[in-house]
Amino acid sequence: MPGNSLIIHKWGYPTQEKHKYMKQLMPFLLLMLVCATNGYSQRNMPERREGMERIHAAKMAYITDRLNLTTEQSAGFIPVYKEYEEEVKRNRKEFLQKYKGVDVEGADDATAMQYVDDNLDYQEKVIVIKRKYNDKFLKVISPQQISELNKAEREFKQILMKRLEERRNQRHGGGGRWR
Repeated sequence: MPGNSLIIHKWGYPTQEKHKYMKQLMPFLLLMLVCATNGYSQRNMPERREGMERIHAAKMAYITDRLNLTTEQSAGFIPVYKEYEEEVKRNRKEFLQKYKGVDVEGADDATAMQYVDDNLDYQEKVIVIKRKYNDKFLKVISPQQISELNKAEREFKQILMKRLEERRNQRHGGGGRWR
């Protein structure tokens, strides 16, 4: 068609226009996700888990789009990424469980120092996990896509936190965190 600016990828998917469209659509999808999960912390566990699963699905969609993964890459990447997330989550949970109910800010020097050391140990474990999974990721995605992965994770977290803060402000009449 003359005048059609849509570029069709060899698999039949529009590339530039799709990417531009997804960038415009993603904030709306995230807002809908936040609205759908409104008040999930006050619900019972199955509903909370469902809300977390929706957030995770949006995260995976965002990352897949941001990395511009092919169908084949997605099929290999997503299971490995889920393993990676689970391993990081397990380590974070172990660290947080150790200090559950402990007021670190009001603790004595020895406890505060132990917390600092344990936090550094946790961060080192996460770095080891990232290195291990970077090798696994390289089997299915390019080094450039791994670099974009780190950016996409940060961006998704920022977008999600912004949406949650906006939602919180709407529910509580504005004023934000520092009323």
